Amino acid sequence: MIKKLLIFGVLIVALSLTVSAQKQKTVFRDLTWEQAAQMAEKEGKIVLVNAMMKPRTPQDQQKVDQAARALFTQPEVADFCKKNIIAIQIDMSSEAGRAFAPKMVMYMYPTYAFFMPNGDILGVASPFLAMKDPALLLKAGEKALESAKIKRQNSRSIAFEELTLEQAFAKAKKENKLVFVDTYTTWCQPCVLMTKNIFTLDRVADFYNQHFINLKLDFTKEKELTKKYGIEGFPTYLFFNGDGKVVYKAGGYTEEEPFIGYGETALKKAEGITFHTATWQQALDKARKENKLIFMDCYTSWCGPCKMLAKTVFTDPDVAELFNEKFVNVKMDMEKGEGKTLKDKYQVKAYPTLHFINAQGEIVHTLVGGVDAATLIQQAQVALENKGLAYMNAEYQKGNRQPALIGDYLKMLDMANLATQAEQVCLDYFATLDKTKLKEKAYWDLFKKYINNVDSEVFAYVYDHRDELGQLFGEKEVRGKIKTVWAIGANRFVQGSGEQAVLDKKGFKKYVKRLSKADVDGKAGIIADARMSNAEKLDDWATYIALGTERLKEEQIPDLLLYNWGLRVNQRCKDADLRNQAARWFTDAAAASAKKEAEGKAGMMSFRTYFEKLASDLKQ
Repeated sequence: MIKKLLIFGVLIVALSLTVSAQKQKTVFRDLTWEQAAQMAEKEGKIVLVNAMMKPRTPQDQQKVDQAARALFTQPEVADFCKKNIIAIQIDMSSEAGRAFAPKMVMYMYPTYAFFMPNGDILGVASPFLAMKDPALLLKAGEKALESAKIKRQNSRSIAFEELTLEQAFAKAKKENKLVFVDTYTTWCQPCVLMTKNIFTLDRVADFYNQHFINLKLDFTKEKELTKKYGIEGFPTYLFFNGDGKVVYKAGGYTEEEPFIGYGETALKKAEGITFHTATWQQALDKARKENKLIFMDCYTSWCGPCKMLAKTVFTDPDVAELFNEKFVNVKMDMEKGEGKTLKDKYQVKAYPTLHFINAQGEIVHTLVGGVDAATLIQQAQVALENKGLAYMNAEYQKGNRQPALIGDYLKMLDMANLATQAEQVCLDYFATLDKTKLKEKAYWDLFKKYINNVDSEVFAYVYDHRDELGQLFGEKEVRGKIKTVWAIGANRFVQGSGEQAVLDKKGFKKYVKRLSKADVDGKAGIIADARMSNAEKLDDWATYIALGTERLKEEQIPDLLLYNWGLRVNQRCKDADLRNQAARWFTDAAAASAKKEAEGKAGMMSFRTYFEKLASDLKQ
């Protein structure tokens, strides 16, 4: 009986030990990383790595093992691991651990780290916190599974090109795109995670590949660029236009939607000035309500400078930021709709004309012609400070003749294409000065830029003192200016236009005699050009072509000047016989150009093909 009881007791102890061993059984398998990754890939699971440092004593090891067993024998944890995880342990102080460390992407250990089979880290959980609250491990695991699911559903990535910034800018300009630059460093954890987790999402990849030229730049190697673009942390995302200007800047680890949002914001900003599609009255009402000035771009569909302004200046990031914040912006085609009325109201005579107008509909400042971004910003600030053309007009009318104001006033009149008014202001100003002031460069420059009146006293002084002034400012410059003034004077004798054009024959004849007596370089050419110009203004193409034919016999006409003659005849002369006479100019000129080419005597540019086409057009 006693023997039977002893046998039964041994069986009970053995069973107890077996159950105890089963309870302590760990989820961690004795596998290498490569083996675990292969198994996870095959079973559609993720890998859990206990990235740990070996305890210093057996007692510490026992405590760690007990705590881990307690965590991973929790029913919910054990069940989660069984369904989803291949778990292994790696001693990070070992050779295998040192080889594995880069996959940790700078996460500190000991830690529980979740991985894709391909080695992408999915998330981490602190073992110290998880042992106190197993739900934290489960939460990190569930999040890792969701990230793994997303990764498996995505197969594309942002295509980063191997280009320099300058090459990228050139390509962006050619393709009408922006440049996206991911500025990173090799030691930046968020940088690596963006590359692994965000840049590899299909929606992100498709969006950025469609809209941007994409670059990655390691800014540890780009110290000057770091300073230039004010980069203080990584990753920083820079969006450039084709001119190399920063359109938008953002940074930090960013999830999918907001990261796409960065690109959308950059694209929006790159569109430039936002012009409101509203009636003129609505624009005035908006300006009054918001206490802003109106910026009105007066353009036409055929105007080349208008198109360039819209393409290169209105899209400048600094221009767009200022104008979208401070102005009610309006584009008006001066040949359509309300534009026709506004053209007359605001006396628009050239394109592009850029008006700054207050809420009462009054012009406060004006620019005419193409300007660069810096000039437009500068003049917009002038308008905002109420120091524009209207202010200068008022000050001048009050009698303000301070040299600084006169200088600024003349510049504004020049920018507004008000040459006649600018010349009169300059003449009035010189009338208050001793003419010897013209020997000072500042005053000579004023004369050179603004005065073209051959009958003015100041021109008479310059003409009489041309040798002395030539010694001061260069003979070529002084004689060139004098010739220009005489030439402009020779072209003022046709009054009116079209059928109303009339030539003051007596006045022109008197001027020719006056010019003939003057010691002016190229006076014969000035007279000949003026005669042809008069004939053109009068639509007297018979005289125009006769004069041109005579000059071709008597002098060597530059190819460009001859080509311009032909363009005028082709555009405006309808008489077939006259057109054929002009066509002979270009048949002969094309033959002469071909001969020079054959002899190797042609210059940098040959007009032969242009002459041949003009000859053909004129004969039709």
